[in-house]
Amino acid sequence: MTLEHGYRWLLACYPRAYRRQYEDELIGVLLDDASPGQRRPAARDVLALLGGALHAHVRQARARFSADSWREAAQAFGLIAALMLFVRAARVPVLHLAMFADSYPEGLGEKFVLWPVGLVALLWLTVAVSAVFGWGRAAAAIAVCCASFEVVRVAEDYGQYSTVRNLWPAVLAVMVPLALVVRAPRFMTASLAPWRLGTLAAATLVSVGAPSIAQVSGADDSTTPVYGTWIFTVGVGRIEAILLTAGYLLFALVILSTPVVLRRRLLALVVPVGVTLLLTRVGFGSTGTFRERSTHDGVLAALTPTQWLVLALVPTLFFAVAVAILHQRERPAGRGE
Repeated sequence: MTLEHGYRWLLACYPRAYRRQYEDELIGVLLDDASPGQRRPAARDVLALLGGALHAHVRQARARFSADSWREAAQAFGLIAALMLFVRAARVPVLHLAMFADSYPEGLGEKFVLWPVGLVALLWLTVAVSAVFGWGRAAAAIAVCCASFEVVRVAEDYGQYSTVRNLWPAVLAVMVPLALVVRAPRFMTASLAPWRLGTLAAATLVSVGAPSIAQVSGADDSTTPVYGTWIFTVGVGRIEAILLTAGYLLFALVILSTPVVLRRRLLALVVPVGVTLLLTRVGFGSTGTFRERSTHDGVLAALTPTQWLVLALVPTLFFAVAVAILHQRERPAGRGE
């Protein structure tokens, strides 16, 4: 490999638009500054070029994500995510209250369903309502508290059972304040349209009320539980599973019915959460060569450093790839940016 090839290999780390504009000029400067007989890039040049590449990518990403389309997508994502987290947190407290009202003197018989879980559910609902009314900064501040609770709960589960099965809600919760702190160029009703907000409300009501409707009506008393790995609970009755699925489909309908520019960005924002879900539900199970985790007295062994690294980097990598594909598809013909 010649010295010029070495420099071009390093410059390949830069964004394409940057390379097209400056690559030949940089190569010329670097070759002029090289020592006689030098065959490989000097260490200082390697560090400088890699640092410059990182800075160029960060600057490009900042420019991309500051666009109005991304800011609208962030606000819409924050609202939808807050509602889904409300659904996840509120189903059991609502079921507790429904059973209490249906002549069950102790409801579920578990005090923790109203504190702190019930309070967290109420806070997530407050986040969603605040986002609808355009109070993004206030919603983000409340979401930070809720996200902290989700992270602590996952940490406790891992400390006790070495499980990361429910890591994805914590990832989703952490993304909410980051999304809502962004100022959107338009009001929420303008970017999502009133009928989509109504559909979100219907999806929330159906999903939250699914366990209560099934329990109070007795519709699932004679049905076999459904093992639902990809829904919020793993042992639900048939009617509850149908209602939950209907609620999830309504959430999906809102995302898929948005204008194409907004829809692509919403789907890209969902990618790290979806990849985390796949990794924790399938990737780190109890079978497979890379995925294999031994057990001791029925408790899974702790994740290895490699598995932690995969869990941290793979969702981020997939998100970066999704964003790159999105901008590649939207690049005007003839432009090299």
